[in-house]
Amino acid sequence: MKKFFAILMALAMLLVIGCAAKSESIAQEMPATEPAAAAPAAPAYDMAAAQESGMGIGGVFEGEGQSVADRGNADLYGGHKIIATYNLEMTTDAFDEHYALLTAKAEELGGYVQDSSISGTKPVTYNDYGRNANLTFRIPSDQAEAFMEFAGGTGTITHTSKSTQDVTLDYYDSETRLEVLKTQLERLKSILVTTDNLADIVELEKAIAEVTIEIEQMTTQLRRYDDLIDYTTVYLYMNEERLIAGPANTQSVGERIGKGFTSNLSGVGVFLENFFVWFVSSLPVLVLLALAGWGIVAIILRVVRRRGKAEKLPKARKNQPAWVNPEQKQEDTNENENK
Repeated sequence: MKKFFAILMALAMLLVIGCAAKSESIAQEMPATEPAAAAPAAPAYDMAAAQESGMGIGGVFEGEGQSVADRGNADLYGGHKIIATYNLEMTTDAFDEHYALLTAKAEELGGYVQDSSISGTKPVTYNDYGRNANLTFRIPSDQAEAFMEFAGGTGTITHTSKSTQDVTLDYYDSETRLEVLKTQLERLKSILVTTDNLADIVELEKAIAEVTIEIEQMTTQLRRYDDLIDYTTVYLYMNEERLIAGPANTQSVGERIGKGFTSNLSGVGVFLENFFVWFVSSLPVLVLLALAGWGIVAIILRVVRRRGKAEKLPKARKNQPAWVNPEQKQEDTNENENK
């Protein structure tokens, strides 16, 4: 067991030394972080030296793990890893034509439509509202400006914006971490082959599984970065303008008033017809409701009348003569005695 821990300590020291050396090498090669707009004016990456040595951005050989779009992005931003996003809003009077042109242009430039949604209906009469389209394009980074320029010629631009995110440091840190993890995995596997202690084998297999998971996560993160860097995201909102030419646009004011009056009368006639059909079909239910309402009203009136009679009866008895009302006579006698 002591031998196993000594081997692990030595392995950890080698990994720390390798990581420090790799980080120092990248720090020397990587350009200082600058704003994306100023990066092309002061590129820190020596493209000529890279071409002579056959190396690409980040120490990767040309054609080996590096796409054409990534190389275009390197030329565009001077070696920086930049994630660019465009937002574009436009109006058009040729919705179908421009929609087809934009999707075809994206495919022509090597991109594609990631998301697409259309709402509304096509305008057919004067002053009808048009349709709206929300599109998400993924365009190769070195072709994004060409696509934006083309999109601007297909309609009237009402808003445009561009945002960039520099992930150079995170990218190279993740790349370095990935190389260290791969080296650690190979060394763990080599130790596993040479040991015959069951406890050491269990610990080594556990460590190998953990390192493998980290490698997969780091690889996924780098692939996500590559996808966002290589392909620029363009969010496009297209609004179809109202129809300003149509049958009503060529008619006089009197003709439009007459047409509107006739249309409204027709609507009133349809409403009355529908109301008559509803009334006749609902007549049995309405009769039952009327009878039930009348019965409730009659009961309420009867109760009110009985309460009124009950309140008036004691007053009437009090005003009657003594010979008619014995109780009143007894009350008068008691009053006289008290006096």
